[in-house]
Amino acid sequence: MAVGTSGCTASPEPPPFATAPPVIQTVEVEVTRIVYRETVVTPTPAPPTPCSPESLSDASQVVIGAILPLSNTGVWMRSANMQMGLNLALERVNSRGVAGVPLRLMIVDGGDDPLRSAQLAEQLIVQECAAGLIVGLNDSATLAVMDVAERFQKPILVIDAASPSITETQRQMVFRLAPATPMVASMPANWLASVGDFNGDGVLQAVLIVESSAAGDLFIEQSSEWFARNEIALEIHRVDAPMMDFSPEIARLLAMPTIPDAVFIVIGANGALALHQQLFDAGIRPDKGTLVVNHSRRALEPAVFGWPGSLGMGSIVARRGPWPSIATEMGRTIFERYRQSGMPTPEMSTFLAHDALLLWVDAMQRATSLRGADLVRALETSDIELAAGRYVFPYHTEQPPDGVNAPQYAWHQWMTPPLLYLMYTEASQDSTTLSVIWPEQYSTAELPQRR
Repeated sequence: MAVGTSGCTASPEPPPFATAPPVIQTVEVEVTRIVYRETVVTPTPAPPTPCSPESLSDASQVVIGAILPLSNTGVWMRSANMQMGLNLALERVNSRGVAGVPLRLMIVDGGDDPLRSAQLAEQLIVQECAAGLIVGLNDSATLAVMDVAERFQKPILVIDAASPSITETQRQMVFRLAPATPMVASMPANWLASVGDFNGDGVLQAVLIVESSAAGDLFIEQSSEWFARNEIALEIHRVDAPMMDFSPEIARLLAMPTIPDAVFIVIGANGALALHQQLFDAGIRPDKGTLVVNHSRRALEPAVFGWPGSLGMGSIVARRGPWPSIATEMGRTIFERYRQSGMPTPEMSTFLAHDALLLWVDAMQRATSLRGADLVRALETSDIELAAGRYVFPYHTEQPPDGVNAPQYAWHQWMTPPLLYLMYTEASQDSTTLSVIWPEQYSTAELPQRR
């Protein structure tokens, strides 16, 4: 029998710990993703700027832009005259350029549309590099171009728009060659005031015979106030047009209690010539105490318009623009070119377009640079004889108009355009030889006294 030493049996070893199988877990982790996106950034465009050369010495050529109403059918004849004038001036310039620098003339069609004309003005300045503009547009389109000219500081020469507002706002870049409306509207009254009481009856009186039309209404509206300012009694007689027998009107004139000192005919077409002749036949003529003044251009060229008769001795005719009997040498060249081409007498628009280009040439040659401010200073000091007369701008930066002795519209305004009264001194006289009786600056003869 076995006996243990301790009296106890030995404890067995504990079994080892069981190892658990590994547990694999899948964990979703958000990975940062870098995304490349192509973005096209359009740079802010630089504002348009003029591109004309700074000076003649830097220029390979100089550009002048002309904006005309070529597509406005209502003024096609005026547009054609402007083009003719510009082309004749360009012929003269191209023989020598501008101080030896070639001149490029760009003519564009603004159509008398303000928006289109403004866009063309900007294009001429910032794309075609024009140093200045010639503007032959109506009032509203010209005002639109003026805004562009001021923004880019490029001078413009206005050759058609007549509203006083064009210059009375005294914009630095704007010069006008065309006569302002008051200058034209005041012609009849100012002339008659200079004549005085022609028939010596103690009453200074005028009669306007005006056709019933929009043009006739406008003439009355613009001219009537000037008769009142000159203390001239005025009667307005309206006639329907077209008309060739003016017996009722002549009877009305003969029935007037006082003999008018002047009768002004403001009728279109050949009616103006018919009335003129019938007035003379009825004894309403200068030797009987009444001056007859015709405002139709046909009275200067009756044969051209198919009129077989002639205006009587002492007949007076209004003319806007130069006339051969007083034309400068340059002006006579234009008259001769028209005659050779078989065209009617050139209108004021021909001469103003022609002279505008030559004024630009003169100013660019005298200016210290081609920058707008320097060109303005050169234009303000212009004193040059061209086709229509001598150009001077008496009211400018150094001497602005005061509104009393000089009207506000006189700013940068050519104040002495040829607004003339001509007179036939004999029957069937060649009209190119007519004398100028008014204004005094252009007169070549005095009005004969009543016999």
